[in-house]
Amino acid sequence: MTKINVNQWIDESKFNGFHAVLLLFGLIIIMSDGYDLFVYGSTVPLLIKEFGMRPAYAGVIGSYALIGAAVGALLLGSLADKIGRKYTIISCVSLFSVAMGLTGFTHSPEMFGLCRFIAGVGIGGTMPNVVALASEFAPLRNRAWSVAAIMSGMVLGGCVAAGICIWLLPAFGWRSVYFVAAIPLVFMPFAAIVLPESPIHLIAKNRLEELKKWLHKAQPSESLPENAIFDINKGSGKAPIVDLFRENRGFSTVLFWLLYFMSFYMIYGLGVWLPKLMMNKGFPLSKGLWFLLALNLGAFVITHIAGFLADRFGARPTIIVCFLVTFASIALLSYTNGFVALTVLVALAGAGNNAGQNVAHGYVSTFYPPPMRSTGMGFAFGLGRFGAILGPIIGGVMLGLKMPLTVSFLALAVPGLIAAVLIFLVQNRYSFSYTSNQAIRVPEAS
Repeated sequence: MTKINVNQWIDESKFNGFHAVLLLFGLIIIMSDGYDLFVYGSTVPLLIKEFGMRPAYAGVIGSYALIGAAVGALLLGSLADKIGRKYTIISCVSLFSVAMGLTGFTHSPEMFGLCRFIAGVGIGGTMPNVVALASEFAPLRNRAWSVAAIMSGMVLGGCVAAGICIWLLPAFGWRSVYFVAAIPLVFMPFAAIVLPESPIHLIAKNRLEELKKWLHKAQPSESLPENAIFDINKGSGKAPIVDLFRENRGFSTVLFWLLYFMSFYMIYGLGVWLPKLMMNKGFPLSKGLWFLLALNLGAFVITHIAGFLADRFGARPTIIVCFLVTFASIALLSYTNGFVALTVLVALAGAGNNAGQNVAHGYVSTFYPPPMRSTGMGFAFGLGRFGAILGPIIGGVMLGLKMPLTVSFLALAVPGLIAAVLIFLVQNRYSFSYTSNQAIRVPEAS
């Protein structure tokens, strides 16, 4: 019998049409997530008028989808172990597509919020499985790029949400843009055909012929022996939470948690309230939606440049500069009414925050040894979601209290300054990447 290591087989594959289809479907699914999460900010001024809501209550409803996402990530994480990643993804996308479509039929803020919560549950179960499936099948040389490309779908979804709203809202009202959110449901029968299943799940369920089919698609130029037996590395990178605080890592671990809290707070606070804040500056809704589009376009473009700068000058200084740019850009929004100047500032705010967070993903993960990276990132993301939940709520409370625009923008800007200080205080000398490099240095001759 010939023993085939599945991980090695996939690692050595070359990017081909199979990988491109997987990347495309992953991008479409994450774009749908981004659309669903950001479309609320585009419609909230109309929803406040439609339902007679106070801004504070609108902020709470804006957080329902994020609370649902946290619940979905916790409850649906084990679903993939039972039915596989492929059908977990299809089930979750179907759930949030149906829930978002039903949102357009609601006539009370309570039912609207319930549909948003259910949609959030589906979103929470989708993202980790899409990223994991892409990582499992991407060639080693293209893996980081493939995952980054798929994750860029989040801000692309925000761009699509703003663009669709600019087009549909004036003619068809706010309900139409929620009906559009149900469109991904159409793609799910195709996803059932073209998406692969996780190799780990196929081996666990003894579905070896199906595994051979997907491995052949990954390396179509190679033949799998008929009598092949398959071996796969099952390391998960999980560790007890206490390990995050050992070997002088505790202080930096807490800083990372606060960093993610601040970043998510700004992303979702701006995503929900930017159009309304710009309307309070005297702009019509159409211009408010333009600013939301600029926010996400800036994030999409500059994220890739920030990755290059991090490789050249280091991740930590790049992150610090990104968050300082975010702080300055948002803080300056209240001091000008010029349309071009505001567009530039909004684009810089989106660019700085998203680029800083995306570079932080790589920096934080390599701070920990490989066996605990999943735990380290999991807790950073999980606790960061509290910032995502509070951002829309606090923004709504401040608008409800009719606080000056300067105060409202500063409330969104100051977390950027705090994030820069937090990353500056990280004790880099205790990171795994630093200590590993120190260990392999050859001492100079005395």
